[in-house]
Amino acid sequence: MRLFAPAPVRERLAQALAEGPFEHALTLAIERSGLGLARLRERLAASGVPVSTTTLSSWRTGRSRPERPESLRALTLLERMLDVPPDALRTLLDRPRTGAPAPRPTRWDRLWENRSLLPAVLNSFEDASLESVSVHEALRVDAQGRMRSLHVREVVRALDEPVFGRIVAMRGFTPGQAPTLVSARYCRPGNVQLTPEQAFSVTELVLDYPLAPGETAIVEYRFAFRDEEPDLRYDRRFRLPVAEHLLEVHFDPAVLPAECVSYRQDSPTGPELETAEVRVRPGVPVHVIRTGQGPGIHGVRWRW
Repeated sequence: MRLFAPAPVRERLAQALAEGPFEHALTLAIERSGLGLARLRERLAASGVPVSTTTLSSWRTGRSRPERPESLRALTLLERMLDVPPDALRTLLDRPRTGAPAPRPTRWDRLWENRSLLPAVLNSFEDASLESVSVHEALRVDAQGRMRSLHVREVVRALDEPVFGRIVAMRGFTPGQAPTLVSARYCRPGNVQLTPEQAFSVTELVLDYPLAPGETAIVEYRFAFRDEEPDLRYDRRFRLPVAEHLLEVHFDPAVLPAECVSYRQDSPTGPELETAEVRVRPGVPVHVIRTGQGPGIHGVRWRW
């Protein structure tokens, strides 16, 4: 049963459906329905169109809009669930936005190669309402040159909507051997999707406590790699700017690389930018620290 909606909400919704913008009309429709984002997500999933709560949140705030076919199918279902006329919300998508556009994160398919099901898997885990403030990564490489584990400690902050989880995209070097989450602290594993042929995993980490806008939290997690051949590089791909990123690589002391180079890329097929040699010293990890960096691909490659 739909909760009673005061007349002002009904009137504002009618005006928003007539004039837009889309995100304002969607917010009022959800408010009138009395349904939370988690409940809407459950109903969409039960109808065969899964959409994460963070994606719904991004639609509400205007950080992103339904664009892909599966998102538009979800929007059609939402119109029914929210009891608004057919195509009332979808029609608003064709209208230009007014005022300053909301900041939008870099698209997943710009940061990862557009191969097979990968972009669809990533986009189903939209997490545009969360930013990384600080990321500290410690990667371990064995004597055969294969990545073996990655321990990450992050400070994350909710932007303009409550946040319930963190999405981690990870890829191995050997096809068929996707990295796996082996431990988590201050969070717990949620939904996991794999594309084994690409050695790729997308893991949802559910926070112990939801974050209010502006609130920060610490999350720690460790992944194990199962690569069968030597690895040649590791990178972290950021959708939003990050204040601090520290990457340390622990090579086996018996087999050190001949050379290490840090780099940045705007896309996987773009040129390497801001390259710099990173000194390799026995007994200490190779490390690169960057502050105030923008979205993109930031990593280290090495040569044996």
